[in-house]
Amino acid sequence: MRYKCFVGAMGTLVLLCAWLLALYGCGGGGGPVKVPPAPERPLSPTAEFLALLPEGQRGATFVGSEKCAECHGGRQAQGEPIYVSWRQTKHAAVNVGCEQCHGPGSKHAKSPSKDNILTFPNITRSIVCGQCHGPSYEEHKRSAHAKPVEELVNPNFVGSNPRLYVATCYRCHSAPFRVELVDAKLAIGQSRDDIDRAISALTNEQLMAYLPVTHESASCVTCHDPHRNTNYLTKEGKQALLRRAIESTDTTDIAPGTPPKQHTTFNHICASCHNGRGANPSDSALETGTARPNMHESNQFNMLVGIGGGEGTGPIVRNMAHLNAPGQCTHCHMPNGRHTMTVSYDIGCAPCHTPADASQRAQTLRAEVELKLYALRVRMENWARQQDFNGDGQPDNDPDLWNYWALVPAEKQSLARTIQGRIPIQVKRARHNYYFVLRDSSFGIHNPPYARHLLNVANLELDPLGVPRIAPETLLSRAPRQRIRVILQSDLQRLKEAQLRE
Repeated sequence: MRYKCFVGAMGTLVLLCAWLLALYGCGGGGGPVKVPPAPERPLSPTAEFLALLPEGQRGATFVGSEKCAECHGGRQAQGEPIYVSWRQTKHAAVNVGCEQCHGPGSKHAKSPSKDNILTFPNITRSIVCGQCHGPSYEEHKRSAHAKPVEELVNPNFVGSNPRLYVATCYRCHSAPFRVELVDAKLAIGQSRDDIDRAISALTNEQLMAYLPVTHESASCVTCHDPHRNTNYLTKEGKQALLRRAIESTDTTDIAPGTPPKQHTTFNHICASCHNGRGANPSDSALETGTARPNMHESNQFNMLVGIGGGEGTGPIVRNMAHLNAPGQCTHCHMPNGRHTMTVSYDIGCAPCHTPADASQRAQTLRAEVELKLYALRVRMENWARQQDFNGDGQPDNDPDLWNYWALVPAEKQSLARTIQGRIPIQVKRARHNYYFVLRDSSFGIHNPPYARHLLNVANLELDPLGVPRIAPETLLSRAPRQRIRVILQSDLQRLKEAQLRE
């Protein structure tokens, strides 16, 4: 009996090993993978990749991309057939076909089902691309894109309002949601209105199903379409299957008050997420939106192009050379195609700056803007201290009540909410600019003249209220730079928490 059990177990093991060996040696289309040009290299499937395959695919064999074309070679809505468009890509040229990414397809070809082929949502995981694009995958894993927002994958948190946290936030904060419900639809010609209607029609149960499968805010296929060449080239002019353009100066889709269906389908590879998402400095928006600032913590592109802050009157230097750098965001954040998205002075700022020049300019500018932000904050605190919101005929001496009501300490929020109508529009304009510059998080580097202009306008707004300006340099005697930085970062953290509570 033991012998029979042993033989049976060994037989199962042999079959499993045979299947794994077939998978290890697979190349899309049933043949071996040709080595792509350096620095890319083909990798054997990892345990992480194998774990993505559905149970129903176990034991499947390779049938070749031509077999897949029997179903996937027809016209997809108004778009190009998947198989036909794939044939024109570099993937096809190096024999990376359907099964290289989706796994062996014999069972799926015989009986099509999501349970016997790797498809949405797991096909959007970056490890799929990482089987060949190892160096880029390792860099991506170190980036913020590779991580979800913890609160947004917590069922207890998101379940309170899936219409907000999934139907809206997941358009940028969930790789599978964005690819399946936004990007894949755009690729076949659907309009942003059609996409928005389809998302709005999802039930709460369908929305919540994206929580457990969301492991990355953005994965490889958020930016790259593995099935087709596109018109959007890298700044070096190379075909990289990019879903969107890498440059734009058109601000229509990120203009004040634009809805999610518009700013999340903006034709810019970075700015379709890294925009202020409706940032609106109009007086009407400032009077009605008193809980928190109306720009998202991603207003980097707004700062770069110079739109979304309260601009006052007079001439505006709206942008500078950074906007016109080849590749815009990618020039600095992806030097040499680096996928950590971090900036380094050695190559990220070339050829305009030497490393020493870039470092010195960045540090000096950051110190200047941090100090100006803090000086503006203290000035608004001083205004609040002089007010009699309690109605006892005496100044309250409360430094917090200049702020949006959701950003003050919890014990003061009830009072802060009731007195928002008594805060003059000049303070509301000033605090909008304070948070606009702060939330960009570059402390002026993305657009020095616009950041300086917004802070100057904020101070001009406060001048008629009789609160003296404070020379930023004098503040250093009260608070060292490190303390100032802690205060500014605390404001950012409170704002993030308030945004998640809305």
